[in-house]
Amino acid sequence: MAGYANVPPMIGAVVNSRLATLHELETVYGLEDLCNLYEIIIIKVANEQKMYDEAQKNRKGRR
Repeated sequence: MAGYANVPPMIGAVVNSRLATLHELETVYGLEDLCNLYEIIIIKVANEQKMYDEAQKNRKGRR
């Protein structure tokens, strides 16, 4: 997967997830807000992975 060439990864993740725009991060939100938004993304991804793993485990058990 390609990374962002001109944007730090944390900012790229928040903007890509549409939790904030780059303009909002530059003018409205501070560093703590950025960290909180990034945490939301991390928890969401972790929960999705757990649900996927559990579904795969249940699916294999039915075979």
